[in-house]
Amino acid sequence: MADTTLRYLETLRILPRYPRKANVEEVHRDLTAAGFRIDRRSVERDLHRLSRQFPIACTEGVRPAGWYWAPDSTGLNAPGLTTQEALELDLLGRYLKPLLPASSWDSLKPRLDGAKATLRTLPDAPLARWRQRVTVAHDLPPLLAPRTDASVVDAVHEALLQKRQLEVSYRAADKETAKRYVVHPVALIHQGTVAYLVAMILNYDNLSIMALHRMAKPKVMKETARDKYGFDLPAYVAEQQSLGFPTGKNIRLKLRVSWWLARMLDERRLSDDQRIKPTGEDDEAIVTATVAESERLVWWLRSHGVAVEVLAPKGLRKRLAAEYAELSATYEH
Repeated sequence: MADTTLRYLETLRILPRYPRKANVEEVHRDLTAAGFRIDRRSVERDLHRLSRQFPIACTEGVRPAGWYWAPDSTGLNAPGLTTQEALELDLLGRYLKPLLPASSWDSLKPRLDGAKATLRTLPDAPLARWRQRVTVAHDLPPLLAPRTDASVVDAVHEALLQKRQLEVSYRAADKETAKRYVVHPVALIHQGTVAYLVAMILNYDNLSIMALHRMAKPKVMKETARDKYGFDLPAYVAEQQSLGFPTGKNIRLKLRVSWWLARMLDERRLSDDQRIKPTGEDDEAIVTATVAESERLVWWLRSHGVAVEVLAPKGLRKRLAAEYAELSATYEH
């Protein structure tokens, strides 16, 4: 496809629909960002030329003139996506899919496909190259995401979005067989690659946490789901120690750490009041910090093995000492 044709297409994508407008300077800026070499006068000529073939117009008697798609223009793919919009949608598709209702994702998918097509059309544009140079590396254990039935995800999203009761087969982590439940969805929590539904079961008011990958045979019911009076999602998450979330309590942590862990903590601090003091030994340091008490903290301490020793608080030290003694006995056999 000729560069002029590509430039025309990008120009049409850039123009907003009335009542929004874009002046020549704004169109020129966006074309330059998309990788086209063109001066402002040529942009203005392009706009007038395109206005003879497409339902675009500019404000008369106003400086600077604003260009736009006519409000009644239909049946056109343009105004489509600018390179900037294509990049934003592509990143949305990459990283935010789990947070969108399935129905919203289905309606958004054609736009995401269009975004990918736009970025492929202009591979040398600075913004198109951005997606090939920036990514997110998750700081998580090397575990694959559990297999979750797509019909379960769709049903949970619909029930939560439409405030409907949900009937589902669920197998608890400590059970071999599944049971059938009618639940009232309250919230959805994503922890890494695992999604959990917070719900009330039958007529009980207490909240249960149900992993989506342990669900099967979902059915969205016509009956309206009950509300949990006074439910506050951030507050609830803060209380869920079983999921590794903070308990809401702070502890004063004191650690003896290896030199490499001390160096890492100097860059990635445990808290704002963290202090690191040398012990006199070249390979050790003492670290103190006020941190939130949580299972995630315990997992992190375990993950560093002999590189970290808990000196305080005493309760945490005793807990880990007992675990390590049992672990040692296991490995001796």
